[in-house]
Amino acid sequence: MHLQRPLVLACAFLLAAGSLPSSADTGKELQNVKGEVAYQAPNQAAKPIAANASIALADKTFAITGAQSIGAVTLPDSSKVLVGSNSKVQMAFFDRAEGNSAKFIVYNGSTRFTVEHPQGAAANYTFQTPTATVGVRGTQGDIGVAPDGSLTVNVYQVSNPDLPVTVQTNDGHHFIVNQGQSFAARLVNGVLQGEVNKLTQGALDQFTGDFGVPTNWDQLKNEIVNQVQSKVPVPSIPGIPLPPKS
Repeated sequence: MHLQRPLVLACAFLLAAGSLPSSADTGKELQNVKGEVAYQAPNQAAKPIAANASIALADKTFAITGAQSIGAVTLPDSSKVLVGSNSKVQMAFFDRAEGNSAKFIVYNGSTRFTVEHPQGAAANYTFQTPTATVGVRGTQGDIGVAPDGSLTVNVYQVSNPDLPVTVQTNDGHHFIVNQGQSFAARLVNGVLQGEVNKLTQGALDQFTGDFGVPTNWDQLKNEIVNQVQSKVPVPSIPGIPLPPKS
């Protein structure tokens, strides 16, 4: 009889542990950086994460944030995906078998990705949105999915100029987004219409409220302004003041 109680407690512990993220997911974590952050396994209720706490993140798990909230997904290759306010993002999978491959599904809201490009391996990250799929190879940038279906992709830095960000729309159109550029698209009669332009302060401002200014933004502003000034004189880029002439 004295052995039954420890046995019952041990069984109860194992059953409870089965509902937590698996230890096999070590290295994939979701942290509550600020505000209301929750995780949700498929077909289960969402569970809140305490302030500044982290949980092991299994494949197919959703990260859900409230107003004025930020979650941070860190991965074994040191890549990080920040999840902004009022967002829902699923980490479909992360795989190191052949390089570093990962897939995220951005249902709504904003994300900032910092994807590492490891030595001897090719990072291969995709961010699927309701209207397009964004391909990332060693890059820092932002993705915004608005309630009306509009899509914004900013690219702040690439580790290799030959590996830009790609945007493949659901209707088959393909766009290349290089460092210092932004892709903006909106739905018109059910069709996504988009174009790539130079980054502007306005494009950046969509994300700075959650994520702050990218570390290389001052450098990017100078590069963009210099490119504009090297051509036939044109109006200044909105939100980026031209430097005084020498």
